[in-house]
This record gives sequence, structure tokens and C-alpha cells, in this order.
Amino acid sequence: MLPAPAIHCFRRKQGTSDCASSYIPDRKGAGRRIGAFHEMQLTRSKKFACRAALALALTTAGLAGCSEGGGVAGTADRKLTVDGPVRLEIVNGGGDTHVTAGPPGEVRIHVEFHVRAWPWQNAQRRLNVLTQNPPVTQQGNLIRVGGYGATTSHSTVDFSIIAPAETQVRATTGSGNIDVIGIEGPANFSTGSGAVSATNVSGDIQASTGSGSIQLASIHGQVQASAGSGDISAAGVRGDVRASTGSGAIRIARPGDAVVVGTGSGSVTIASAASDLRVRTGSGNITVNGDPEPTTYWDFRAGSGNVILQVSPAASFRLYARSKSGDIDAAIPIVMEGTTGKHELRARIGDGKARVEVETSSGGIALR
Repeated sequence: MLPAPAIHCFRRKQGTSDCASSYIPDRKGAGRRIGAFHEMQLTRSKKFACRAALALALTTAGLAGCSEGGGVAGTADRKLTVDGPVRLEIVNGGGDTHVTAGPPGEVRIHVEFHVRAWPWQNAQRRLNVLTQNPPVTQQGNLIRVGGYGATTSHSTVDFSIIAPAETQVRATTGSGNIDVIGIEGPANFSTGSGAVSATNVSGDIQASTGSGSIQLASIHGQVQASAGSGDISAAGVRGDVRASTGSGAIRIARPGDAVVVGTGSGSVTIASAASDLRVRTGSGNITVNGDPEPTTYWDFRAGSGNVILQVSPAASFRLYARSKSGDIDAAIPIVMEGTTGKHELRARIGDGKARVEVETSSGGIALR
């Protein structure tokens, strides 16, 4: 049998080529070429294996210096001197923000950075820049913390701030939580999907969130709160309370003044009520506990939810209740007034000094 032909190609100047074939009669020469080819392939395999082992070793070494989640973390601290009431403005894209009251004359800021990036060296380089230049500026008693440049898709920042009690706060976050304790205020909070919490604030509070919750306690001023789909709770608010939510629940306890609240599909619960109340729900229940003070007005409207009033034997008000398709149940002593029926009730409780109106479309009304 003749040996396999060898192909010889000759490239022309114009870039084309001509190929011709010829027979190789020397079998030993062919064997040497085949052996050389196998040796070359073996050498390439060894080099590839060595490179793979080296890459694995470098990867392992890099991960050994990373924090949980494949990133790095670091901190920075600043101490600022102030000589009067402080204005604190905070902008935080994705981290949490905590503000607590401390001694007068100084503001202490602790910043925690969390950087996620690959390769690890880039994360460490970014972390070094952040820790050496934390996003804190001061102009007299106006202190600005954070900024949208401090948080990226690869990094988050948490702020812990100790400020004098005589401090006003305006805080905005994207998805982080806001927690404030013990300042004078007023305070303004806004977050996209984070929660808002404020306790023992002397001034007024305005709070809004897209899908996070709002929790307020021991607020001496007025409260305005709104949430897209989160719950709102307020306890011990001395001033007026105005709150609204799309699909979350609203809970108010021990209100010191008028309450105006509304929700689309969530329930409303008010405990220890005495001042003016105005409540609206689309498909949620309304539950109110307390006694209306003389000359106050309680107004409740529900689309398809039930309305339950829990009053003491000493309560004094005139009641007008109406339900288009639900029942009305009075489990306390009442004096009938005017026209009554299965879906409508006019009555006097006690001396009838206050006024209570209840209306629901398809829910029931209960007086206990």
C-alpha cells in the first residue's frame, strides 16, 4: 500500500494559495513526525494542567481574604464639633441608618462599608477609597452624611450617628431602614422599600415608604405617615395623626388628639381613643376601642369590611349606623331614636354628648 500523500501549499503574493500533493516513501520519517506530534500534544496538556492548578491556587488565595458573600468590609469614624441646634441631612441608597441622641456639642458618625466586586483586588481598592474619604461634610451646624455616589450596585453603607438631642433630621434611603431615637426634631423620613422607626421624638414627624413599614412611639408632635403596601403603627402620639396606606394595616394606640386614617385593603385598629376620629377602609375591618369625649365626632366608613365599636358603660354619644347588606348588632344598653330597621339604627348611648356615625356597604356593624 502506498503511503498517505503530504499536502504542500504555496501562498501567492495576492493572498491566494496553490496546493499540491506528493507521496512520502520514507515510513521512518513519517513515524518520527507522528511521534513528535504526540510529544507536542502531551507538552500542551501538561502546560494546561499547570495553568489550571495555578488559577485554582490564586482563586483560593483571593477568597481567603474575602468576607462572607465574596466582598470586603471596612469602617470609618468622624467626630464633629457643633455649638447649637444641629441640622442632619442623610442620603443612603441601600444601607441602614441609625440616629440616637447623645451629649451636646458633638456629632459622632460611624460608617460601615460593604463592597462586593470581582476580582477581589478591585473590591479592596474601592474599599480603601471609601474608608479614606467617608461621605461626611460639615457647614457650621449643618451636617450632610452619605450621597447617592456612596452606594453602588457593588457596595452598601450603614450609618450610626450620635447627635445632640437638639437635632433636626431629614433622611432618605432607597432600600435601607431608618431608625431614630431621642432627638428633638422635627424629622422627615423617606424610603423606597425600607422600614422607618422613630421613638421619643419631641417634634413633628413626616414619614413615607413605598413597601416598608412605619413604626412610631412616644411622639410629642404631629404625625403624617404614608405607605404604599406597608403597615403603619403609632403609639402615644400627642398631636394629630394622619396616616394612609394602600394595602397595609394601620394601628393607632393612645392617640392624644384627632386621628384621620385610611387604607385601601388593610384593616384599621384604634385603641384608647377619645378625640375626633375619621376612618376610611376599602375592604378592611375597622375596630375602635375607647369613649368619645363630649362634643367630639367619630366618623367611620368601610366598603366591604366590618365595623366594631367597643365602649365603656360610661360612654355618652348619639349613634347613627347604616349597612347596605350587613347586620347591626347592639350588645349594650341603648335608647332608640327615630326610624330603625335591620340595616339602620339611630340610638342614644348615655347622655348622647358626642356623635358617632358608622356606614358600611356589605359588612356588619357591632356595638359592644
